[in-house]
Amino acid sequence: MFYSLLGRVVWFVLKLVLRRKYGPTYVPKSLLAGVTVAVGIAIVVAIQRAARDSD
Repeated sequence: MFYSLLGRVVWFVLKLVLRRKYGPTYVPKSLLAGVTVAVGIAIVVAIQRAARDSD
């Protein structure tokens, strides 16, 4: 429980420091959607190959 809290504190402080140093960076929604779809397809293909190799 303590490590979870510590991890969250470190994460939010790191985000705050980086945003102050570099400014907010926003990824276009279309790019984010494309990357999400590509990762999903890669995971499905990897699962199918693993299932085919295990037979």
